[in-house]
Amino acid sequence: MKLVLRLATVGMVGLALYGMIWNGCTEQASSGATKEGAARPQAAMGVNIGLRAPDITLPTLKGDNVNLASLKGKVVLVNFWATWCGPCLMEMPSLQRLYQHYQHSDFEVLAVATDFEGASAVQPFVDRLRLTFPVLLDPQLQVNDLYKVTGIPTSIIIDRDGIITHKFYGAEDWDNDRSHRLVEQILRAHA
Repeated sequence: MKLVLRLATVGMVGLALYGMIWNGCTEQASSGATKEGAARPQAAMGVNIGLRAPDITLPTLKGDNVNLASLKGKVVLVNFWATWCGPCLMEMPSLQRLYQHYQHSDFEVLAVATDFEGASAVQPFVDRLRLTFPVLLDPQLQVNDLYKVTGIPTSIIIDRDGIITHKFYGAEDWDNDRSHRLVEQILRAHA
C-alpha cells in the first residue's frame, strides 16, 4: 500500500511539473458563439470546450454536498488543485479576490482539492488563506479523472447553460483586467 501511495505521489508531482511547464496556457471556445437571445442547440456532454460539462457531486469541507447541475444559470469556475502544489498556492489568493468581486453576480468558484489526505490536509490551508469559496474534496480523484485533468492547477469555466467555454492550464492571475473582462463577458452572455 505504501508503494502505491508513493507511486501516486510521484505521479502527482509529475503532474504538478507538467502544470508549471504549461503555466499560462489556455484554451477557449473560438466558434459556436451565438448572438444574445439566439437559441442554442443542445450540446453533447464531455470535457472539451463547447461541450456540456459532466455533472459532479462532491462533499465540501463542511460535509455538505455540492452538485454542479444545481448551479445551472450561474457561471462556474472549477479549479483543480492540491495543497502541495506550488503553482496552486500562488494562484489561490487571486482566485479568492475574483470570487469576492463577483460572488453576487451569478458567479461561483468550486475548488476541487485532490489531496489524498482529504479534509485533514485541506482545512488548515483553507483557514490560513481565508478562502471563502466552496472547497470540494476529491481524494480518490474521481472528478479529476472524469474531467481528464492531467496537471494542476487546471481551471475550467462553465457558462450559464453548463457549457465549457475555457480551460486554463497552470497558475493564473485571476485578479487582473483580462480575467475580469472574461468573467464579465461570460456573465453577460445568455443573461
